[in-house]
Amino acid sequence: MVFADQLDVRDPAQVAEIAHDIFAEMRKQEALFAVEPDYLSKVQLPTEVKDTSRAFLVEWIIDVHRKFRLSAETLYVTVFLIDRFLSVKAIKKS
Repeated sequence: MVFADQLDVRDPAQVAEIAHDIFAEMRKQEALFAVEPDYLSKVQLPTEVKDTSRAFLVEWIIDVHRKFRLSAETLYVTVFLIDRFLSVKAIKKS
């Protein structure tokens, strides 16, 4: 058991006994749902959503995340969902 898991062993909600298995499965699934690094140039129109637009959106989300003191996982999932959506659907600024 990893040291970090040993710290959580007293909290049943942390499921420290099977944490390694959970993370191994998550790693496998991560590859299935990965977004290509250059998805913006492939899916989005050049005059609409650019990498700077995405950067401003993510920066704003980070500010909201800090203001409401949300968990790190919330931030990661939010950015993942934005990237996943932008990788399959072309968006217009209007």
